[in-house]
This record gives sequence, structure tokens and C-alpha cells, in this order.
Amino acid sequence: MQTTRVFSFVIILATIYLSASCNGKTEEKNDLQSNSSLSKEDISDAKADVKLEKIKLPKNFTIEVWAANVPNARSLAISDEGIVFVGNRQDKKVYALVDENQDGKADTKYTLTDGLNMPNGVAYHDGDLYVAEVSRIIRFKDIQNTLNNPSYEVVYDQYPSENHHGWKFIAFGPDGMLYVPVGAPCNICDPEEEIFASITRIDIKSPNPQPEIYAHGVRNTVGFDWHPVTGEMGLRTMEEIC
Repeated sequence: MQTTRVFSFVIILATIYLSASCNGKTEEKNDLQSNSSLSKEDISDAKADVKLEKIKLPKNFTIEVWAANVPNARSLAISDEGIVFVGNRQDKKVYALVDENQDGKADTKYTLTDGLNMPNGVAYHDGDLYVAEVSRIIRFKDIQNTLNNPSYEVVYDQYPSENHHGWKFIAFGPDGMLYVPVGAPCNICDPEEEIFASITRIDIKSPNPQPEIYAHGVRNTVGFDWHPVTGEMGLRTMEEIC
């Protein structure tokens, strides 16, 4: 299984170039009409007001803006075809960015949906896009071929609804399971429900997927990945790197 890497960005989307040569529902919702002005936007001339010259880079590295006019971009997932999907913690939208003219920069932005609850986490797997809200996981099937008229189905919708540490980073592990964290609903407390402060995983192929707790005592992870050789999970929290 291919593991999708997702990286968190707060201010800009940038690409660094080397210049040296943690409820199986099926209800669907059509959010956007085909070719609507909301769903597709030309961003080829968009500008980002950022001071890249202040970023210190290793020798022989350069940095530039890859896409602008992507408000509140947070987590990213990249498809096999190079489409970049963007989650959003402070807003309610999910975007897809495409380099249609193959010049090395995004020129088209698709708004896949609006009205979600902190859709921070995004993960791409076997042609489908998975998005994590606070209390549920949704799936856009065959997303590459439905960018103009996207729809989603609910994979699971029984995660806790607490917003405190409720936003999620998600990723597929080497076992093909979808790993979904559930943050602690507070800064300092001992929540009664076991699912809080945990990393869960879901079998997306199950007709009635139910999360199982994979790790516990993780207050608020902001990202994780797996060692390519040992398969061990490494994660980052707001307090430390584990």
C-alpha cells in the first residue's frame, strides 16, 4: 500500500526545489454544480504577500510560492497524478489544486465542498479523497475525474463532537488502514471516555467501519508517518516530537 504523506502549512503553500541539479454510511451529498463559479477558479495570476527571502535554507536550495489564493491552507495530500488536496482548519472548505499547463505551479483551484466542520485532515488512497471533520470521515470517490462536480459519502460519523483539539490529521498506514486521531477535549484533564487523547484506525473496506484505538495518551497530534523499513509510527504533538 502506498502511504500518502500530508504536511501541515499555516501561511503559504510553497515548494522547495534543489537547484544544484494515529458508521458505514452511504448517503451522498452533491455540494457543487458542474462548472459553477464556486467550484473552479483560475489562480495563475494570484499573488502571495509573503517574505520568502527571510526564510533560511540549506545551501543550494531555493523556495518559491507554488500556489496563492488558498485561504487558511492547513494539511495537504497529493494524488498519484500530482493533484494537491488542501484541508482547512479555520474555514469550511476543501480545495484541489492543479497545474494544468505543467509549468511547475498551480494555476487552477477547485473548491470541492463548503460548509464542513474544520475539515483539516486530507488523505488520498486508491483514487479516492478522504476528509476528516471533527466528528466524521467523508470520502470523495474517483476524485480526479469528478473535480467539476464532486460529491461525497460518509464513511463514519460517530467521533466525538468536541472542537477543543477536535481537528484531525489523517493518513493511511502501511496496513491500508486509515489512522485518525482524537485529541483531548481540554488542556489538562483526565477525560472519562477512552477514545479521547488517542490515535484510532479504521478499515475503510468494511461495510460497517468502526474505529479501534491504536495508541493512547496522545494529547493532540499534528502529524505522523511510518518508518519505511521498520514500519514504526513516528508522530508529532504540540508538546514534543516522539
